Amino acid sequence: MEVMRSKLISVTLPFMCLLGIGLFINNNLSAKEALEDGIIGLTKAEVNEKFGKPTYLYCEEEPFRRYAMVTPEEENILRAQFLYDVSVHDFYYLKRNGSNCEFRFYYGEDTIDGQKVWRVKEYFIKFLDGPVSLGKVVDLVPEFKPAYGKAKVYQERLINLNNIRLTFVTPEINELSKHIGSRFVDLDKDIKDWSLSYDVILCDNEPEKVSANSMVKEVIVSVDGEYRIGKTAHAFGTKLIANPLQ
Repeated sequence: MEVMRSKLISVTLPFMCLLGIGLFINNNLSAKEALEDGIIGLTKAEVNEKFGKPTYLYCEEEPFRRYAMVTPEEENILRAQFLYDVSVHDFYYLKRNGSNCEFRFYYGEDTIDGQKVWRVKEYFIKFLDGPVSLGKVVDLVPEFKPAYGKAKVYQERLINLNNIRLTFVTPEINELSKHIGSRFVDLDKDIKDWSLSYDVILCDNEPEKVSANSMVKEVIVSVDGEYRIGKTAHAFGTKLIANPLQ
């Protein structure tokens, strides 16, 4: 009997230790601050600490049946319009290098150390003073810097619109990027290559031949991957191109 108990302990203890290590690692990864841009993965509280009080609060009821946008002082009024705990997103009007930009941070519900939090899953940047050339975007949006270097670039034309979309997919894949992608973007378990990405929307009638001089009206920061892009490549006519920023 003692021999059996000894064998059971010898098998169980290493397993429990490994399990404990795994849980410890997962907790640390889930609490990691952000991806390379410095924003994706931050909590709502961290965004507010970084940028201050938002200009507006926004929320919408799925599937987009109604929406509301108010000032921060009217948050209680906003929440009273909905019967459940909705995601309240933050809109900021920020000055970047002398130019006016609109930042829209969209949050998804997540859990960190057993506590419910709202984490940045994507954000939109609009240039309010007019379009900016692709090569100059980083001057107003330093968060765009990871798009340089070894990022793969996919080009496609938005359906029913006269706009080209460039998707810059950065090479670094980590636990946080995979967590955000599988939780907030696409539930397909076959997608393993989630990484920081940038959707760059060019202005109307920009030529197909893209360069650093192509004019940009909006940048969307999120996570994406080659596998997911390939799933819709036929519908959008997606093609891999040389990085115009290199």
